[in-house]
Amino acid sequence: MSRDQHWQLAITPLSPVHLGSGQDYEPTGYVIDDGALYEFDAIAALGALPAAERDKLGKTLNGPPSQAMLREVQAFFHANRERLIPVARRCVQVNPSIEAFYQERVGRIVQREQGGRDVQNRLEIERTAYNLVNGAPMLPGSGLKGAIRTALLDGENQGQSLPGQLRGDRSANLKLQQQLFDYRAGQFEHDPLRLIRLADAPPAIPDATATRVHFAVNRKKSEVMVGGQLVNSQAAQQGLYQLLECLVPLQPRAFVGQISIQETLGIESRHWPSLRFDLPTIAAACNTFYRPIFDDELDRLRQRRFADDGWVQAVQRLLTGPLAERLGTHRAFLLRVGRHSGAESVTLNGVRDIKIMKGRGERPEFLPYAKTFWLAAMEPGAQLGLLPFGWLLVEPYDAVTPLATLDLPNQAPETSAWQARVAARRQALSAQLAEAREREVQAHRERETAVREAAQREARRAALSPQERELDALRELLRRDQESGVKQAGGELAESLVKLLKTAAQTWPQPERSELADLAEQIYGYLGWPAAKKKRERQEQIQALRVD
Repeated sequence: MSRDQHWQLAITPLSPVHLGSGQDYEPTGYVIDDGALYEFDAIAALGALPAAERDKLGKTLNGPPSQAMLREVQAFFHANRERLIPVARRCVQVNPSIEAFYQERVGRIVQREQGGRDVQNRLEIERTAYNLVNGAPMLPGSGLKGAIRTALLDGENQGQSLPGQLRGDRSANLKLQQQLFDYRAGQFEHDPLRLIRLADAPPAIPDATATRVHFAVNRKKSEVMVGGQLVNSQAAQQGLYQLLECLVPLQPRAFVGQISIQETLGIESRHWPSLRFDLPTIAAACNTFYRPIFDDELDRLRQRRFADDGWVQAVQRLLTGPLAERLGTHRAFLLRVGRHSGAESVTLNGVRDIKIMKGRGERPEFLPYAKTFWLAAMEPGAQLGLLPFGWLLVEPYDAVTPLATLDLPNQAPETSAWQARVAARRQALSAQLAEAREREVQAHRERETAVREAAQREARRAALSPQERELDALRELLRRDQESGVKQAGGELAESLVKLLKTAAQTWPQPERSELADLAEQIYGYLGWPAAKKKRERQEQIQALRVD
C-alpha cells in the first residue's frame, strides 16, 4: 500500500538551456529573415511555391546527390523565403549577428582547405527538446530527474574518493551508484529514485514562451599567458563552436513541472528501497551541490570579464533578495541540466577526475576540475556578453503554498514585441501568397479556357468545307486587327481578301460567295476602300459574288 505526494514545480531558466532533442534544424529546412528562424516542412514548402519554382527545384533535386546540390537547395529556399515564411511551423528568435552569419554562408562554400577540399557552411542548428504534438519547447522530466540524481548521489558520497576496488573498472560509475544508494546489480526496484517521478515540464503560457539561437563557444576559465600573449583554449584555436536552440533566460516561471514522491505509509516490504528521499531532502541536496558550482562559475565569468553585465546584475539581485531566504530553507533550489552543463555539474565531489587534453603529442592530465567552459555567445569570436549554460531555478508549490514574487527584469515586452513583429510579417506575406496563388489559379484557368476554345475552333474548322475554312480564317484576321486597332491597307487582312475575291467568283458555290461578299464589305468598312479605280474594281468583284 502506498500513495503519492504531488507538488507543482515553477521553473525559471536562469541562463540559456539546451536539452537535446536528437534533431537539428537543417539549412534545407529553414530560412532566417528579419530576426527569426522559420522552420518549414517539404509538403508545405511545395504548396507555397508557384509551378515554375517547383519545376526549378525538381530539376535541382534530380541531379546527382552532392554537397553542391545541398548548397543549391539552401540558396533556392533562401531566395523563396517570403513564400515560405507564411507556411512555417516553428519560429525561433535570432539576433542580428547570427542572422548575418547565416546570410554570409547560406548556399555558399565558406572556404577551401589546403588541397582544394571544400569547407561546408555548418548551418545545422541543434534543436532543444520539444513537444512532438504542438512543437512547443519543454523540459523533459528525465533531464530534471538526472540532475537531481547527481545531487543526491553527491550528498550520499560526502566528498569521498572512488573506492580502490572500483578504480580502473569500466563500470565504476554504475557500481558506485549502487553502493551509494544501497542496492545490488539488477535490483532496480531498490533504487530510491524509483519512488520519485518527474513529469515533463511544458511552458506555463505556450504562446508567450520563445526560444533563441546561441553559439556555444569554449573559453579558458583562467588567463594563460605564453610569451606575453594570451592563450585561447584548443577548441577556440580550432574555431570549434555549435549552434544551439536554447530556452531564453530570466523568463520568470516560464515552465511548469510536477514531482511525485511515493510514500510507503510505514508498510515494510523487501521491494522498497532502503533509502527514501522527501522533497526537503531533495531541495537541500540540490542546493548543496549546485550552488557552489554556480557561485564559482559566476566569479570566474566576472574575473575573465566574459559575463553579460545586465545578466550578472539580474541574477545577483534575484539570489540575494527575498529568494535567498527560500533557497536557504530549501523551499526553492537550483538545478543544472542539458548541454554544456560542465564536468563539475555531472560528476561527484571527491570522485571527479576530468581528462584534460594537452597539445599534440602530449599526454593528457586528470584533474578534479575543468580548465575551460562552454558559454552561450552571439557570435563565434565573442569575448563579451557571454552566459553559462543550463541553470534553472526550481520552486515547488501546492494549493496551500503560494509563490512569492520573483525580482527579475520583465522579459515579456521584448518577447511580445518580437512575436508581434513576426506575426505581422507572416500575416502580410500570407496575404501576398494568397493573392499570388489566386493569380496562378486564374492564369491556369485562362490557359485551360484558351486551350479548350482552340480545340473547339479546330474541331469546328475540321467540319467545314474548304470555302468555309477560308471564310473562318478571314474573320479571325479581321477580329485580330480590330482588337489590336491595326488598319493596314496593304496588310495581311487586305491581301488575303484580295486573293479570295479573285478566285471565289469562278470556283466557290453559293451561299459561300454571298458570305464572302458580306464579309468583304465589312472589312473595307473597317479598313477603308482603296482609291477610286481599285474601289470600283473591288465593288464589281463583290457584286459578281452575289450573282448566281
